[in-house]
Amino acid sequence: MRTHTWLWLTTAAMLAAPGSGLAAQASEPIRICLAPAQVEASTNAAAAIDAVRETFSSYLSGPSISTQPLTARLASLAREEAKQAGCPYLLVTTVKLVNKRSGGGLLGQIAAGAARQGALEAGVTSGSTVGRIAGSAAHVGLSQASLNYAITVRNKDELTLGYRLEAADGKVLLDQREKRNAKSDGEDVLTPVIQIAAEAIVTATKK
Repeated sequence: MRTHTWLWLTTAAMLAAPGSGLAAQASEPIRICLAPAQVEASTNAAAAIDAVRETFSSYLSGPSISTQPLTARLASLAREEAKQAGCPYLLVTTVKLVNKRSGGGLLGQIAAGAARQGALEAGVTSGSTVGRIAGSAAHVGLSQASLNYAITVRNKDELTLGYRLEAADGKVLLDQREKRNAKSDGEDVLTPVIQIAAEAIVTATKK
């Protein structure tokens, strides 16, 4: 009888131990509060914000990690909102899309982006440039938000993604930038750089 009792107590202690497999499974995923992206020099800021949020959320989603989108646009207010939400981490991002074609200034980017967005909203044929982009996006599984942003990208455009990961006490764990140049009109240059950033973020949260 004593042997059975000892075995039961030993098993219970092992299951309750912090490092045990079952204890790890029972723990909640690490939550990262995701502030709305700050957009610089982009033809479609709203699409950029949506695309960054959805793409980061898709990569930072799993059994041990999750995201919670915030609404505060200012970094100071986002920190307050993250604290109220009880998030141990805050992710602040910036997006900058620069036209590298000769003669392409900010006004030119805005006009080109508006034209492409107008074509999309008007409903173009599948044989058009926008239609081909949409077909390609569907093939690789892009979200609607990523598609809306990819449509504004032109060949040779340079996208820069900045990302800063902060702990709840304000300590900066990551502060990096990733760049990528488009090789064709409508290329999804955002997803690859977010994938790189997400890998670095996951690593930082596990240190």
